[in-house]
Amino acid sequence: MKFLIIGLGSMGKRRLRNLLYLGHRDITGFDIRIDRREEARDIYGIETIAAVDDSDVSDFTHIIISTPPADHIEYASRFHAMGKHVFIEASVVDDGYDALLPALTERGNILAPSCTMRFDPLNIQVRDWLRAGRIGKALLCQHHFGMFLPNWHPYESIHDFYVSKRETGAAREIVPFDLVYLSWFFGLPTQIRAMTDQTGRLDADIDDVYALVFRAPACRMVQMTVDVVSQVPCRTTRIVGETGNIDLDTVAGTLRLYDSNEDRWILKTRSKLGKTTSTEEMYVQEMRCFLDATRGLGEYPYTLAEDHAILKQLYAAERAAKS
Repeated sequence: MKFLIIGLGSMGKRRLRNLLYLGHRDITGFDIRIDRREEARDIYGIETIAAVDDSDVSDFTHIIISTPPADHIEYASRFHAMGKHVFIEASVVDDGYDALLPALTERGNILAPSCTMRFDPLNIQVRDWLRAGRIGKALLCQHHFGMFLPNWHPYESIHDFYVSKRETGAAREIVPFDLVYLSWFFGLPTQIRAMTDQTGRLDADIDDVYALVFRAPACRMVQMTVDVVSQVPCRTTRIVGETGNIDLDTVAGTLRLYDSNEDRWILKTRSKLGKTTSTEEMYVQEMRCFLDATRGLGEYPYTLAEDHAILKQLYAAERAAKS
């Protein structure tokens, strides 16, 4: 396997670490910024290139696209058409999806959109519990993601990367990112109602709060709030079931299940559920799954069509917020 990572920002460097952890060394990086290329060379010892011409990429077998979201599909379409296996980070814009989707069935190479949170061992445990009926039917779910945007990349201004742009704003991006695993728990949302707000707390023309309420096939009501103005980071999911409750805190790395039949709480931690020694386990496992799929050792569990369906839920929420 010969890898090209396109984009050497925070996610590109994370994917580089994932590949190194998995034992791969034949890695080249590309970024339009010379400081990022130099950083990747100095810290990780990889080769870097200053341009991506078709002649330069002919030898690569796997392309990892870690650019800002607006550039994902342009690169994905180009390299998938060349027969490369392609992995793309989480998206928030669907420009180019309609043109690319039909072509995927005609080619044998893999195109894998990120679904990172489905590889968090805590989320895997939640899904297993729900499928096993440990709390009966889910009646209500309350989900809250919160963080203070300037703390996301404390080493750079929010105006220096895509989260401060309206199309790819931070809160807007997190809605589909978290829906990827909430829909894994409960199915795709229906009957979406929503509100958005620009609180004025950030020096950016973006909606910094999204509040959604919707039904889902396996949960009567889901309340979802995403904000990027909270001084205290959080990502909590509380599920009320007919016979028990599930409390998930992915920031603290803890998970609790209350079983009313036994009148007791069951506690799980990410450190105990994990299967690797990496502090970036869910990213490592996601990359491992992508590589296994390219070797015919299993299917990648999330398709571009599914990703497109999730993005459509974001757009439906935004339309509802304007009505």
